[in-house]
Amino acid sequence: MASSVPLGLPPIPPTIGSIAASQLIGSLLNFYLFGVLSVQIYVYHACFPKDKASIKSLVYLIFFFMALSTCLNAADAYFWYAAGFGNLIQFSQAHISPFYTPIMGSIIALMIQLFFCYRIWIIKSKALYLSIGIAFLSVFQAIGGIGGGIKAYIAANQDHDVVRTTLVYMWLIGAALADVMIAGSMTFLLTQASRQNHKQTNDMVKRIVVLIIETNALSAGVAIVGLILFAGVPGTNYFVCPTMVLPGIYANTLLVTFNNRAFGQGGAAQLTHQSPSFSDHVNYPRPSAVAPMTFAANPSHILVTTKKTSDAPRVEDISLDRLDGSVHDVNKPISSWNDSRSDSF
Repeated sequence: MASSVPLGLPPIPPTIGSIAASQLIGSLLNFYLFGVLSVQIYVYHACFPKDKASIKSLVYLIFFFMALSTCLNAADAYFWYAAGFGNLIQFSQAHISPFYTPIMGSIIALMIQLFFCYRIWIIKSKALYLSIGIAFLSVFQAIGGIGGGIKAYIAANQDHDVVRTTLVYMWLIGAALADVMIAGSMTFLLTQASRQNHKQTNDMVKRIVVLIIETNALSAGVAIVGLILFAGVPGTNYFVCPTMVLPGIYANTLLVTFNNRAFGQGGAAQLTHQSPSFSDHVNYPRPSAVAPMTFAANPSHILVTTKKTSDAPRVEDISLDRLDGSVHDVNKPISSWNDSRSDSF
């Protein structure tokens, strides 16, 4: 049987699976993460229309970057696995992947990490130097990612010199350290801030702390895996898969943090705005928010009653404002807290 490989091209090696798997799996995970992000964007748009313009601009800018990156990744997948099927020379070319993996990926990470730096400073103004330190690490990783991407594009992915290797180390090490410091700092500050608050606030803070640890540990862990594969298995492209999915993980981390407010006070039930009240003979007006239904004890006349709780804060009114350490009125809705800094703890 004649070979399907065009003349002049190197033959397909028996290890083609290990060569091509990293980029293929990374591309598939990228598409999956973009689908998850699209759902997160819909939830954010539906639940929090009253967020500040700066926050909404950040969210939609991140979504635009991720949509662009996903489209470019799809173009690369076509270039490698369709138009270049069986062509190892074409498969080895970076094509446009340096733009959406290290360059845009490090920019997305920079934007999200700087946002968390700002939140750390808002929680406690005395943590300004800590925020600056984390911001420096974030800029450090962005320089490494942008520089490494430009170097890979110019060299057509053929020149793996010391400069490019150093830039990749800067990118992955800086991203991992910044994520670990963000998780540790916000965990400590939020825990300290919640000690003087009432039980409802403490429970919400615990959920936020767990969420911050989980999301930042995930992004830091993926960066560390990419670093280990890059340094520990030289001459392979195994590190490509974890680095390809880093932007999607960062974007979903931000949206998960924002959308968690929808379940921060009363859970998913707050997403239900109306519930009917009814009896055998009387129609009651629908309240804007209801407590759990209760049934009357009269067996001959079943009456469903509801308690109106329209004064409770709605999901869309819960802001991204900080949890400071001052003593708050237990009846004061969290949505009224502001971004003013405090050093009360």
